[in-house]
Amino acid sequence: MKIGVITSAYPEYEDDPHGIFVHRLMREIRKRGHEVYVIAPFAGEKTQYTLEGIDVKRFNYFYPKRYQRLAGRAGMIDNVKEGFWVKLQILPFLFFNILYSLRKLRKMDVIHVQWPIPNGLGALFLKKIYRIPYMSTIYGEEIYLSKLYHMIPILRWLVNNSSKIVTISTATRNTCLEAGMDKNLEIIPFGVDTDFFRPIDNPRTDEFFQILSVGYLIERKGHEYLIRAMKEVLKKQDNVRLKIVGSGPFKTKLKNLIKELDLEEAVEIIENVSDEELLNLYTSSDLFVLPSIIDSQGNTEGLGLVLLEAMACGLPVIGSNVGGITDIIVDGETGLLVQEKNVLEIYSSINKMIEDDDQRQQIRKNGQLRVKEQFSWEKIARNYQNIYLNLI
Repeated sequence: MKIGVITSAYPEYEDDPHGIFVHRLMREIRKRGHEVYVIAPFAGEKTQYTLEGIDVKRFNYFYPKRYQRLAGRAGMIDNVKEGFWVKLQILPFLFFNILYSLRKLRKMDVIHVQWPIPNGLGALFLKKIYRIPYMSTIYGEEIYLSKLYHMIPILRWLVNNSSKIVTISTATRNTCLEAGMDKNLEIIPFGVDTDFFRPIDNPRTDEFFQILSVGYLIERKGHEYLIRAMKEVLKKQDNVRLKIVGSGPFKTKLKNLIKELDLEEAVEIIENVSDEELLNLYTSSDLFVLPSIIDSQGNTEGLGLVLLEAMACGLPVIGSNVGGITDIIVDGETGLLVQEKNVLEIYSSINKMIEDDDQRQQIRKNGQLRVKEQFSWEKIARNYQNIYLNLI
């Protein structure tokens, strides 16, 4: 079976975080004997390459090429905030997306659209001209982007023309239904590579209680509130340290906050780590916190892939009760849930995890088991494969 993928985010190399979950799904699909071809926008260096057996073609959408700013980096929904010239690139992006989809994917058996806005038009043309069925996976960002630019009717039209619709979490499904999309929505979450992300013996040389958070440095990740909570934690627990792994437009703001709160000895921001380095950070930490929020545009966490990675590595976790995080964390069983932006509740939950070793160990075990049973890429790829086969 030949599967064409139309996406606005896809990695250029193995440790590239941009759209990595899309690649990991397609890598698993390829292991099952299928051919996978990906169309994605230019995001920095390569225009055509093969990544772990998957053919990737990147298209240019604005000229001169060096001014292309819509794709890559923090993601489209945050990139468009940069001003008029980035917004101006949306229309040529749509045109070249359709053009390359028709050129490169017309011999596919099925098309898989990631983020129907802005990627669904190419699949719709393929369906109308070449009668190739397509399915859409909705992550949540496209709904908020559509609301922001009054494009909900267009999104609904593109999605409802799909032969199959998948969302990544219960929260995303509910948002789709509120937007008037077809009720025949299936939930299939992200997966995690449990062969790679796993507990390993990682000897520690310090005596600190190490907290870890991973994610783009953007508003909806809520790192500001975790940093403020650390100020409170250190009033009671002076042997605690926080590492935040990520890059993005909020880096300067967060570093200034760390300096303002006099936390430079306790809080560190780490950029550009490889998968191996990330695994090392997971397995050398004592607690993982994802303090995501609903941002000023109404966008939030679609699921929370880094939570799954942390749990697979045997880390107890704390997460905000927003978006798809509640599909992962069962409060008090597989992690602790906190109210978004609530600094004192984040502090209280961290302090509870530090002081209650029994609860921390039980949550760690429960979380690791939940990931293996419900979030392995093998299981998720099998679900998608069944959809592809049904469509053709």
